[in-house]
Amino acid sequence: MTNLVEELNVYIDDETGNEYIYDGSKLILIKKGGETSIGQKGDEEIQAEEEAERNEEAAKNGTLEDAQQLADRVKKLKDALEDPELAKELTKETSERVARDKIKKELKKSESEMQRFRNDPIVQFENSLNHFLKKQMKFAQEQTYTRFNKRYDGTEFIKKGIKRYEDPSVPSVQVYFDRSGSWDEEKTKVGRQALATLEKYRRTGKLKIMISYFNNTVFDTYTEQGMGGTYGTPILADVQAKRPDNVIVMTDSDITDCREYVQVPGVVWYLFKDGRSDNLESHLRGKIATESFEI
Repeated sequence: MTNLVEELNVYIDDETGNEYIYDGSKLILIKKGGETSIGQKGDEEIQAEEEAERNEEAAKNGTLEDAQQLADRVKKLKDALEDPELAKELTKETSERVARDKIKKELKKSESEMQRFRNDPIVQFENSLNHFLKKQMKFAQEQTYTRFNKRYDGTEFIKKGIKRYEDPSVPSVQVYFDRSGSWDEEKTKVGRQALATLEKYRRTGKLKIMISYFNNTVFDTYTEQGMGGTYGTPILADVQAKRPDNVIVMTDSDITDCREYVQVPGVVWYLFKDGRSDNLESHLRGKIATESFEI
């Protein structure tokens, strides 16, 4: 076999073309011979499809709630307390007293769920992302008769109004997903939930997402088994090489090797699991903002 990347212990079988990673005890197949490595030029669509499949699976865990539906539910229950007929309709009860008691219990349960939802760090991250996208959205405007100037309503004059439309530019973010040995199955599961949130923005065209993985180096092919150490220096080098506008890093508290200070033009979001890395936070910053969430 031929060792392709010494740092990662990647090997290729010269006869079959299969690629393997050696984890210290056994070889793990990462690509069959003849397949194209994800992450190479022209394969962005393939990578996006595979990411979408994994993220949709993560979203099925039920940890990501629909905040708007929950808020609408609470409002409807509150309205029912003021409207006896609505209360009876919702509970299928004929007694107003019984219907109100059921509504109160359901309202208490829904409000508790809504509070839990607000405190969810993934939701807080999503709120931060929404705020960022709203601020980044650029608008252009033009005068047009398709929208009349309301200042002249009720007069004999018809003046052009202002039509505003969104700029077609879409913000982009570079994601660094921990695949080191310390980023275990539970951490990977939580990280997948965060990626499922990002996937919604990618599908609706609100955000361009590029995903890389890291341990003691940065690479573009997802590996099921985390291995190797957790280093921040390769992330800093990759950011300097790719020059992304915005960055998301999903990792734990193990990174302590950063020495050089790097800044991106936009925002850096840190999604930490089981502790934060002060070393990484202080060395990779966003010019607009740097935000951290313990997921």
